Amino acid sequence: MDSALPSSNAENLAETRRGQILNAAARIFAEKGYQRATVKEVAALAGVAPGTIYLYFKNKRDLLLAIADQLIGQAWEQAQAQMTHADAGSYIAAVLENTLHFVRQNKSLIQALMTEIWTDDLLQGRFFEQILNPVFRAGASYLKANVAMGSARSCQVEIVIPTIAGSLIILSMLRALATDQFLADYSDDDLVEELTCLYLYGLRPTPEESSARVDQLLER
Repeated sequence: MDSALPSSNAENLAETRRGQILNAAARIFAEKGYQRATVKEVAALAGVAPGTIYLYFKNKRDLLLAIADQLIGQAWEQAQAQMTHADAGSYIAAVLENTLHFVRQNKSLIQALMTEIWTDDLLQGRFFEQILNPVFRAGASYLKANVAMGSARSCQVEIVIPTIAGSLIILSMLRALATDQFLADYSDDDLVEELTCLYLYGLRPTPEESSARVDQLLER
């Protein structure tokens, strides 16, 4: 048991050091942008020598991907675990709330990330493969389960999930970046309520509205 302690301590130290580097890189990238940020600046803020960065990450691209994975991938996995047994309405509302909050809290970093993704083909490929595709697969799994139970209509899940995710990302970014211009008169709660109904029912009446309409017709 004693011989395992040094190894365990070393692993904990390495994980702590890696976290310090990622936090420092996130701040530098958000403040200066990815292209203008340097490994030397990241190292200085993290309190390590520049060479130490390369013990954990191959280059700046790896740093950016690791930050994206930490912010997006891990955050989604945690949210997914909490929503596993939620009904469709609660699930969609929670995804909307989490996305809006996440983008607002990480606005500057996401700006830096998005800029690089659309100009760096290698980064774009790895971003989709390592981070977004697992998110899509988790959402697809949830929707397929609901289709199987009869609580969602049959659909091409591989099209529906990325489309919904893409619309949420664009909506959240417009909301965060153009606060005074995009749906400025509506609260996040308004958006979540309306979009949850839109994703659940399209532009058809909700079951409650349909029932109320039938009752009105019967009363005539």
